[in-house]
Amino acid sequence: MSRLGDAIRKARLAKKMTEKQLGRKCGMAENVIKDIESGRRIVSDDQAQRILKLLGAESPVSTELEVAAEPEVQLRPRPRAYVMPAPDVVPEQQKAVDESTDAWLDALGGVVKRVPVMDPKGLVIDHVLTPIIGGKIEGGAPDKVLYYRVPDDSLRGFRVHAGDLLLTVPESRAQDGALMLVEYKGQRMVRKLLKMDGMRIQMQAFDREFEAVIAPAPEVRVLGRCVKLQRTL
Repeated sequence: MSRLGDAIRKARLAKKMTEKQLGRKCGMAENVIKDIESGRRIVSDDQAQRILKLLGAESPVSTELEVAAEPEVQLRPRPRAYVMPAPDVVPEQQKAVDESTDAWLDALGGVVKRVPVMDPKGLVIDHVLTPIIGGKIEGGAPDKVLYYRVPDDSLRGFRVHAGDLLLTVPESRAQDGALMLVEYKGQRMVRKLLKMDGMRIQMQAFDREFEAVIAPAPEVRVLGRCVKLQRTL
């Protein structure tokens, strides 16, 4: 559980509210509140502060202050390159296995989706079976969402480590306080964005120290919004 999620949970319990009651009060589903409290869902600073204010918390914590107060954690190893496993069955057997798997996935086509895992170069390196709810995956069209595998610890201060997977839904506009997949100077990366005056965008990273790059908005191509974190360790 993250410090932010723990703060929300404590404030909710102090008000003697259930996750469902809090969700109704702030316009979110019960499972969303549970994911936020457990640290599985990524929320912007504005969303976190709004929830805490609805609960009557006196001093909503910002992400930066929260992270600065967290104890040192051991760095995760850099992810290894994904290598497709070599088949250990003869072609006829492999064909039968593939057909069986395809039939199983077809039967569950409206329930789960093989969502691609992509690296910073845009290459598909794996797939993750992800549930479809109401025809959507976290609000995005099932054939448009993807998992971005974090290549390093540049987001460590935001509780996202090398090798973690970020479920990303399509989005073309920068959103304040959100972790977003962007393309900048020919490189794809996830950064926390902040819109600034003069049509500029601040891209924040946070490894051992806080770093920020400010660029004209037209130079920053926003590709998606990271809505859910899946840890690999």
